[in-house]
Amino acid sequence: MKKISVIVPLYNSEAYIGQCLGSAAGQTYKNLEILVVDDGSTDKSPEICRELAVAEKRIRLLRQENRGVSAARNRGLEEAAGEYIFFLDSDDMIHPCLLEELLGQAEKNRAQLAFCGYRRGDGRQEQGDPPLFPDDGEKRTEARALAADQRTTEEWFHVKYTDILSGIGGKLILREAIGEKRFDTGLTNGEDTFFLYQIIREQVRSVFCLEEWYYYRVHSQSATGSPETARGNRYFESARRIRNGEYERGCGEYAVRWEILAADQIRRSYTARREGKYSRDGREIRRLKEIAAGERRHPLFKRICLSDRVLFFCCFTCYPLYVLLNKAALRLTKGRNR
Repeated sequence: MKKISVIVPLYNSEAYIGQCLGSAAGQTYKNLEILVVDDGSTDKSPEICRELAVAEKRIRLLRQENRGVSAARNRGLEEAAGEYIFFLDSDDMIHPCLLEELLGQAEKNRAQLAFCGYRRGDGRQEQGDPPLFPDDGEKRTEARALAADQRTTEEWFHVKYTDILSGIGGKLILREAIGEKRFDTGLTNGEDTFFLYQIIREQVRSVFCLEEWYYYRVHSQSATGSPETARGNRYFESARRIRNGEYERGCGEYAVRWEILAADQIRRSYTARREGKYSRDGREIRRLKEIAAGERRHPLFKRICLSDRVLFFCCFTCYPLYVLLNKAALRLTKGRNR
C-alpha cells in the first residue's frame, strides 16, 4: 500500500488550519503522513496543530524561521517519506475521497502526476454551514477522469489546463518524478508554476480527475488573495523562465504563449505601481521600465498581436496615452481582462 506525504506550508492560518488538517486526516485513503511546515507563524496556528497532532498521530509539525512558502515546501520534501507527494495549502480543503481517487488513477494509468478540478471560495465557510462537498463520505462508483501521455501532458500545461496547472495545491506527484527538484526560493510569485514546469518538461504522464474536489480559498490573508499577487507583481519572472525554456527547446508555439503572459504581467505590475495600488517604489518603477525595454527586444515579442504591442509600448513611454488606449480597448473587447 503506497504511502502519501501531504505537505502543508503554514503561515498565520489560525482561522483555517483546523478545517484544512481535518479534511486531510479524514481521507478515505489512510496510509499517509501529514507534514505541517510552520514558516514562523506569529498567531495561534502552531498551537492548533499541536493540539490536533495529539489525537491524530499522522500529523507532524515542523517549525522554521520565516523564509517563505517555497522554503517551507522544500522542508516538507526533505522530510517526506511517502512514495507520492501531495501539496495542500493551509487555508484550503479537500474532498474525503480525493487522495484515494488520485492515487488509484495514477497507478491505473502509470501517471507520475495526478490532479483534480478545484472550486474557488471566499473563505467564509463556518461551522454549521452546508458542507462544501454534499456527497462527503460517499465514494462515487466511477469518478470522471482523463489520462494523458507525455506529449499531451505538455499540451495540457501550456494550453488547455494552464490555469489549473499553474498552482501546486491539489497535485499528487510521484516522488521519483520530483527527484532533487525544489521550489525556487528566489521567486516570489509563480514559483509553483515553475516547479510543475520543471517536472512536466521531463516527459511525465498525467491524469486529470474532473471532479472539483479541491476547495481553493481566496481571502485577504492568503498568498493568492494578497493585492500584490492579484495584480501580478513580479509574476512575470516565472513566465519568462518558462518562455526561455520553451524557446531554447525550439517549442515556439508554447514559448509565444508564455511571452504573451510575461508581457501582460510586466504591464500589470507597472500600472499597479504607477497607480499606487501597492508600494510606489521609484526604483522598482525604473527597473520595470528597463525590463520592458529588454522585453521589446526579445525575438518573440514581435509575435504578439499588434494591438498588445502598441499598448505595451505606450504603457512605458507615454502613460497618459496608454490609459486612454487601454480604456478604449476594454470597451471594444467588452471588458476583456487586461
